Amino acid sequence: MQLRLLDVLADPDKPERWPLQLKVLKSETRTRSVDPIPHKESGLLCRFYCARKSKYLVENPLQEDERVKSKDELEKIVSFDECLTCWKEEIIDGVLYFTLTDSSKRYFIVDREIAVMYPDELRDPKQEKAFFDRYPDIIQELNLSLIK
Repeated sequence: MQLRLLDVLADPDKPERWPLQLKVLKSETRTRSVDPIPHKESGLLCRFYCARKSKYLVENPLQEDERVKSKDELEKIVSFDECLTCWKEEIIDGVLYFTLTDSSKRYFIVDREIAVMYPDELRDPKQEKAFFDRYPDIIQELNLSLIK
Protein backbone atom coordinates (compact mmCIF):
# COMPACT_ATOMS: atom_id res chain seq x y z
CA MET A 1 0.00 0.00 0.00
CA GLN A 2 1.24 3.47 -0.74
CA LEU A 3 0.97 6.28 1.77
CA ARG A 4 -0.78 8.41 -0.82
CA LEU A 5 -3.84 6.16 -0.58
CA LEU A 6 -4.70 8.02 2.62
CA ASP A 7 -5.75 10.81 0.28
CA VAL A 8 -8.91 8.81 -0.49
CA LEU A 9 -9.23 5.93 2.02
CA ALA A 10 -12.05 6.27 4.53
CA ASP A 11 -13.94 4.00 6.91
CA PRO A 12 -16.13 1.82 4.64
CA ASP A 13 -19.00 1.94 7.16
CA LYS A 14 -18.80 5.69 7.79
CA PRO A 15 -17.02 7.52 4.94
CA GLU A 16 -17.13 10.77 6.91
CA ARG A 17 -14.37 9.20 9.03
CA TRP A 18 -11.65 10.65 6.86
CA PRO A 19 -8.74 11.08 6.74
CA LEU A 20 -7.52 7.97 8.45
CA GLN A 21 -4.24 8.01 10.33
CA LEU A 22 -1.51 5.44 9.71
CA LYS A 23 1.02 3.86 12.03
CA VAL A 24 3.68 2.37 9.76
CA LEU A 25 5.14 -0.82 11.21
CA LYS A 26 7.20 -1.93 8.23
CA SER A 27 7.95 -0.20 4.93
CA GLU A 28 10.49 -0.17 2.14
CA THR A 29 11.56 2.11 -0.68
CA ARG A 30 10.77 0.82 -4.15
CA THR A 31 11.89 1.80 -7.61
CA ARG A 32 8.86 2.45 -9.80
CA SER A 33 8.96 1.81 -13.53
CA VAL A 34 6.41 4.47 -14.47
CA ASP A 35 6.47 8.17 -13.58
CA PRO A 36 3.44 9.42 -11.66
CA ILE A 37 1.10 11.99 -13.15
CA PRO A 38 0.42 14.98 -10.91
CA HIS A 39 -3.13 16.08 -10.24
CA LYS A 40 -4.23 18.72 -12.74
CA GLU A 41 -5.39 21.33 -10.23
CA SER A 42 -2.77 21.02 -7.51
CA GLY A 43 0.29 19.81 -9.39
CA LEU A 44 0.78 17.24 -6.61
CA LEU A 45 0.17 13.49 -6.47
CA CYS A 46 -2.51 13.69 -3.79
CA ARG A 47 -5.63 15.70 -4.40
CA PHE A 48 -7.29 16.21 -1.02
CA TYR A 49 -4.92 15.32 1.83
CA CYS A 50 -1.16 14.92 2.30
CA ALA A 51 -0.71 12.11 4.84
CA ARG A 52 3.04 12.65 5.17
CA LYS A 53 2.46 16.22 6.34
CA SER A 54 -0.99 15.57 7.91
CA LYS A 55 -2.34 18.58 6.01
CA TYR A 56 -5.38 19.18 3.83
CA LEU A 57 -4.73 20.24 0.24
CA VAL A 58 -8.24 21.62 -0.09
CA GLU A 59 -10.27 24.29 1.64
CA ASN A 60 -13.46 23.12 3.38
CA PRO A 61 -12.87 19.36 3.05
CA LEU A 62 -15.99 17.22 2.59
CA GLN A 63 -18.17 20.31 2.11
CA GLU A 64 -20.06 21.44 -0.99
CA ASP A 65 -17.72 24.41 -1.41
CA GLU A 66 -14.54 22.26 -1.22
CA ARG A 67 -11.79 23.65 -3.45
CA VAL A 68 -8.07 23.15 -3.98
CA LYS A 69 -5.88 25.53 -2.02
CA SER A 70 -3.93 28.16 -3.95
CA LYS A 71 -0.54 27.26 -5.43
CA ASP A 72 1.17 29.49 -2.82
CA GLU A 73 -0.59 27.67 0.04
CA LEU A 74 0.21 24.26 -1.45
CA GLU A 75 3.90 25.14 -1.84
CA LYS A 76 4.04 25.87 1.91
CA ILE A 77 2.65 22.38 2.62
CA VAL A 78 4.53 20.05 0.28
CA SER A 79 6.64 20.04 -2.88
CA PHE A 80 6.32 17.73 -5.86
CA ASP A 81 9.79 16.34 -5.00
CA GLU A 82 8.43 15.31 -1.59
CA CYS A 83 5.49 13.69 -3.39
CA LEU A 84 7.96 11.60 -5.41
CA THR A 85 9.70 10.43 -2.22
CA CYS A 86 6.36 9.44 -0.76
CA TRP A 87 5.38 7.69 -4.01
CA LYS A 88 8.41 5.38 -3.72
CA GLU A 89 7.52 4.22 -0.20
CA GLU A 90 5.60 0.95 0.07
CA ILE A 91 3.85 0.22 3.36
CA ILE A 92 4.28 -3.48 4.13
CA ASP A 93 2.56 -3.62 7.52
CA GLY A 94 0.68 -0.91 9.38
CA VAL A 95 -2.46 0.11 11.17
CA LEU A 96 -4.97 2.54 9.70
CA TYR A 97 -7.16 4.13 12.34
CA PHE A 98 -9.60 6.86 13.19
CA THR A 99 -9.85 8.16 16.76
CA LEU A 100 -13.44 8.02 17.97
CA THR A 101 -12.89 9.05 21.61
CA ASP A 102 -9.91 9.41 23.94
CA SER A 103 -9.93 5.68 24.56
CA SER A 104 -11.49 4.29 21.39
CA LYS A 105 -10.20 3.89 17.84
CA ARG A 106 -11.70 2.35 14.73
CA TYR A 107 -8.87 0.47 13.01
CA PHE A 108 -7.96 -1.57 9.95
CA ILE A 109 -4.75 -3.46 9.38
CA VAL A 110 -2.34 -3.19 6.48
CA ASP A 111 -1.10 -6.75 6.16
CA ARG A 112 1.62 -7.61 3.66
CA GLU A 113 0.96 -4.46 1.59
CA ILE A 114 -2.84 -4.85 1.54
CA ALA A 115 -5.18 -2.51 3.40
CA VAL A 116 -7.76 -4.89 4.88
CA MET A 117 -10.81 -2.66 5.21
CA TYR A 118 -13.89 -4.81 5.64
CA PRO A 119 -17.05 -3.94 7.58
CA ASP A 120 -17.09 -5.58 11.03
CA GLU A 121 -19.27 -8.50 9.99
CA LEU A 122 -16.79 -9.53 7.25
CA ARG A 123 -13.58 -9.12 9.24
CA ASP A 124 -11.40 -12.17 9.83
CA PRO A 125 -10.56 -12.42 13.55
CA LYS A 126 -7.84 -15.03 12.87
CA GLN A 127 -6.01 -12.73 10.44
CA GLU A 128 -6.26 -9.79 12.82
CA LYS A 129 -5.10 -11.88 15.81
CA ALA A 130 -2.09 -13.14 13.83
CA PHE A 131 -1.27 -9.53 12.92
CA PHE A 132 -1.67 -8.38 16.56
CA ASP A 133 0.60 -11.24 17.68
CA ARG A 134 3.35 -10.00 15.32
CA TYR A 135 3.25 -6.45 16.74
CA PRO A 136 2.10 -6.66 20.39
CA ASP A 137 4.01 -3.58 21.59
CA ILE A 138 2.59 -1.33 18.87
CA ILE A 139 -0.93 -2.68 19.34
CA GLN A 140 -0.64 -1.89 23.05
CA GLU A 141 0.83 1.57 22.31
CA LEU A 142 -2.16 2.36 20.05
CA ASN A 143 -4.53 0.89 22.66
CA LEU A 144 -6.25 -1.42 20.17
CA SER A 145 -8.23 -4.54 20.89
CA LEU A 146 -9.55 -7.17 18.53
CA ILE A 147 -13.01 -6.56 17.10
CA LYS A 148 -15.37 -9.33 18.12
